[in-house]
Amino acid sequence: MASAGAAAVTTSASEVSVSSHLFAVRGYGNTKGIGVGVSIESPAFDAAGHRWSVVFYPDGENQDASGQISVFVRLVSEASVLVDSTGAAPAAEASKAPKVATFRRGDARGVGCFMEQETFEASPYLQDNCFTIKCVIGAVKGTSLQ
Repeated sequence: MASAGAAAVTTSASEVSVSSHLFAVRGYGNTKGIGVGVSIESPAFDAAGHRWSVVFYPDGENQDASGQISVFVRLVSEASVLVDSTGAAPAAEASKAPKVATFRRGDARGVGCFMEQETFEASPYLQDNCFTIKCVIGAVKGTSLQ
């Protein structure tokens, strides 16, 4: 009969810094129809130890997303890892967002087909021709194996 040996255990220690940012878009009606692939970008903001911006495409990021709203987050500073990028969107739309992504400066990640324009325009998220995108960012810092 074989004897059971002691199991080796390895652990990983890392710190996650989580921050959020609100990007208010006023005058949504003026943005609709600016063209597929044309974006509106928020000013850069600090979150989770890095600089980011929110990129909003009112008419979709590309032809595949035409008639949809596209939303992305762009890393403005040095490389990072994004985790758990959920927001104030309905669960069905928030679940489309990538949960973990590695970023290099200039990289953007998000959802090309976030929500159909007609659905968005009939939703409670658009009030008085304005809406707010809540961007929640968690960045992993200092991963080490022990």
